[in-house]
Amino acid sequence: MYGLGGNGEIDPRISRERMNAPVRFSSGIPDADYPIVVGLDIASELAEIVAKEASGMRVAIISDENVGTKWGHAVQEALSHAGVQAELFIFPAGEQNKNQVTVSALQGKLLQKRYGRDTLVIALGGGVVGDVAGYVAATFLRGVPFLQMPTTLLAMVDSSIGGKVGVDTEHGKNTIGAFWQPRAVVADLRYLESLSEREIISGLLEAVKSFMTADKDALQIVESISTGDPLTSAKALQEVVVRAVRFKCGVVARDEREENERRVLNFGHTVGHAIELISGYTMPHGFAVGYGILVETKIAEDLGVLSSADRAAVTQYLLRFGITPDALKGYDVTKVIDAMKGDKKARGGSIYCVLLSSIGRVSTDGGQYAHPVDEAIIRKAYDSVR
Repeated sequence: MYGLGGNGEIDPRISRERMNAPVRFSSGIPDADYPIVVGLDIASELAEIVAKEASGMRVAIISDENVGTKWGHAVQEALSHAGVQAELFIFPAGEQNKNQVTVSALQGKLLQKRYGRDTLVIALGGGVVGDVAGYVAATFLRGVPFLQMPTTLLAMVDSSIGGKVGVDTEHGKNTIGAFWQPRAVVADLRYLESLSEREIISGLLEAVKSFMTADKDALQIVESISTGDPLTSAKALQEVVVRAVRFKCGVVARDEREENERRVLNFGHTVGHAIELISGYTMPHGFAVGYGILVETKIAEDLGVLSSADRAAVTQYLLRFGITPDALKGYDVTKVIDAMKGDKKARGGSIYCVLLSSIGRVSTDGGQYAHPVDEAIIRKAYDSVR
């Protein structure tokens, strides 16, 4: 089913072309149903979608200096062949530039060049670019359409899907933003070829987060991916992206505004976002989520929700990606808890966590997908893990 050999490894006899016919499906999100394409070397699919969406519109590609410099002109050329002229707008790379200053600067450039409501924004890059460009689109002239073109595995499996856009502040990650669904998502696996192994692992850990809550079987597929050269495991890689995206689309379709079920996507993020903030965003997001999973599964165990055997299995699984308790020693639990209180997931001064009940399932006690957890329990679990 996944192009795997009997021992769980990719069969080298299967060509990349055969393994990677593009997978096309719809998001299924009410009032915002958009096409999603996942494949290898899919410039023609991108051009087709943009040509349709950009009919009679001006196209602005927003990217950061790393991705824009490397890939921006190639994307412009691909679109030009389809009769679409696009202008490239670049901002400084890095999570530290995911802020209101960057958004205002980009909007100012668009206004200066007299872009109007007939604008289509293309977000070309990773999660930071998608959030920034999406927020620019959501607020420019009270909202213009945009398209997600993720270039990192983390963005492909998570941030490019679901319509959350926004920026960070000194008070926390993604604390200012909007819900603004894209017109399409085009995920070309070719971009992953240039990523470091650390970036690939970060993206896989975000997928692992989803699979631990709802798709236990997919965890084995993740293990078959070569983190050093992901395209040698192209079919498994494509399957991981598609399964993670389909799961997230289903959740968002049922709860777009995160009133309940969508909170399941925050598994590992309550602690993870706090660690990211304290690190000054130097820790990759997926790794922070991995450390968050270590702590939050310990909380679930201490509360009697998750068995000790399942928690041990989760901990052992994360070891394969270098997620060990040692890294937590550099983060003071009091500071972590303070950061958690300021996170947007907090409600009424209480810290909420998604509690794993078994591998592949979360607790929905009381019909809720996230549950308030006392600070003392968090502190005890954090110190125990460390």
